[in-house]
Amino acid sequence: MHMKKIAFVLGTKAQFIKSKYVLMGLINKGVCLLMIDTGQHREITQIELKEITSKFSYLSISDNKKNISSIFSMISWFTKILFNPYKIPELKECSYCILHGDTISTLVGLIVAKKNNVEIIHLESGLKSGNWLKPFPEEIVRSIVTRFSDVLIIDSKESERNVAKYSKSKQIIRISRNTIFDSVVQSARKLSSQYDESLIVTIHRTENIYNKNRLYLFVNLLMDIKNSNNFKEITWYCHDITSKALQNNGLDKKLLNNGIALKNLLTHDEFIEKICKAKAVITDGGSISEECSILGINTVIWRDVVENEEYLNNNVILSNYNTEKVLAFLSSELSLRSSINYGELNKISPSEEVVNKLLN
Repeated sequence: MHMKKIAFVLGTKAQFIKSKYVLMGLINKGVCLLMIDTGQHREITQIELKEITSKFSYLSISDNKKNISSIFSMISWFTKILFNPYKIPELKECSYCILHGDTISTLVGLIVAKKNNVEIIHLESGLKSGNWLKPFPEEIVRSIVTRFSDVLIIDSKESERNVAKYSKSKQIIRISRNTIFDSVVQSARKLSSQYDESLIVTIHRTENIYNKNRLYLFVNLLMDIKNSNNFKEITWYCHDITSKALQNNGLDKKLLNNGIALKNLLTHDEFIEKICKAKAVITDGGSISEECSILGINTVIWRDVVENEEYLNNNVILSNYNTEKVLAFLSSELSLRSSINYGELNKISPSEEVVNKLLN
């Protein structure tokens, strides 16, 4: 591909973490990078961006200073961008625009790239749950962006099957595994092998946060886990929308009164350190689930469907919202994470595969 200058649409923290080593690889190969920031996770991503600061040009397409933390602010933010003409001279100079995943920012990026007639590379393409509402709106966004992208980068057999119908109309690039692999390995290899008896929690998906019955079910599950005395401490790292949902339902005080700590999100390196030391993790995030699978951490996925079943194993289970299943898993003889052979892991770099295949 002819690629002297590319654009990358930045929205969420997870999108940057998964794409970081692809972007750094392209920069190191002499490609000029234009970072287009939608502002979806403004506060969080500004911290993460410092790792590659001054190595790219930066453009913000929204005026919000805070993270998008409610449905109302999400609708308002998206509407403003949707009806803005956004004819961007800098973007017209780019050979391609890279979009990642399935967030609202991915959809924003698609719209902006199409308005400026730039070809689109969709990184982490092809994943499907098979249910338009699970996860919502990610499943819908992913399908739309895959449909209108020019180059699809996939990382699993399941994704390959899902995009097979585009084999004659689009360029499809298959890599060995998800690019999050590089970020999690580079973060984890800096750590010592000290462990504790903690449980780390992170729940933020709309189907879990805005469904009151499901939210109460999960809070009561944490109470039962706390009473089981299998963990010395339980810490829930909360997205802004999670904190608001807990506060609005009076559940934050209930959790704190029962000895369950509620804390703000950490940087990626800090969070990897926490989960590497933990006895177990409960999450509904696809990125964190895959990170835990790579690191061999005992993990419960608080969902009833996942887009990629390849990271499910003896250590990583899908709960199907069955609290008895979760309690049984966490009450079993959980082994602390074994030592990782970083020499073996470093033989494979999916981010390097992406860079080489794009520039080859």
